[in-house]
Amino acid sequence: MDANRRHPQSAQESSRRRGAAQGHRNAATEMLDRMRHLVDTVAVALDGPLPTQKDRVVETWARIQEYYTPQRQDDLRKLRVTDTTIPHHLEAMLKLLAREMIETESSVLEQPLEFGPCIEYLLQFHVLSDLVDFADADMPRGIRKYVVLFFDAFIDGIPLGLLPESAIRLPLVAIMHQCQTIVEASPTTPVSMLRRQEQQQQQQPGGSEAKPHATSAAFRLGQGYHSIHNDKAAVVLCHDLLRLVVTLFRRLQAHGSLVHL
Repeated sequence: MDANRRHPQSAQESSRRRGAAQGHRNAATEMLDRMRHLVDTVAVALDGPLPTQKDRVVETWARIQEYYTPQRQDDLRKLRVTDTTIPHHLEAMLKLLAREMIETESSVLEQPLEFGPCIEYLLQFHVLSDLVDFADADMPRGIRKYVVLFFDAFIDGIPLGLLPESAIRLPLVAIMHQCQTIVEASPTTPVSMLRRQEQQQQQQPGGSEAKPHATSAAFRLGQGYHSIHNDKAAVVLCHDLLRLVVTLFRRLQAHGSLVHL
């Protein structure tokens, strides 16, 4: 009997001890939470809030725009793009955009016209149109190639529902037309060779019966790049343009309603 009477008391004592231990742990956890909050508050007060992805995109774009101030125009004409940090900033911007697309992928698939703050900034401030203008001026020299590569990576990763946006669609068409004009004007690209060959055939008597010096098949897109030694920039641009077109059509295949683009 005495043992039975003592047993409930020991059980109650053990329960009280467990409750007290749990209370101490809760108090310690609460204290740690308060300390973390205090440290975060002090850090924000000293350093300011941590930059968001949009903040980083804005900062990166500002670094690119610094090259295009009126005071730097003369110097910019003398530089090659590889002498600047523009390629690095374009790559950094692509990484930030890709990270946002991955993070918002599920919601974008459900509502294709919704997008994150980084994409919103690009659309609102016409970043793509400015890049096309930089490429058109080709300042610094060689930037056009990097702009085309930027569009290629951007189109490859962007949600399909955003392609019809005018701030994306119009610059995309503009950069492709710009590259096409340059490629066709170059005397060494397969496109211009094919165009001149067709013109010569039309001018010769007999039209299609005339035998040209080379068949048009020899100048089809994608052939003869390594045998061309002049105007290499135009040849490389032709290759980059083809890759952009292939990327665009590959994306459009998955969404037939966007073919009208």
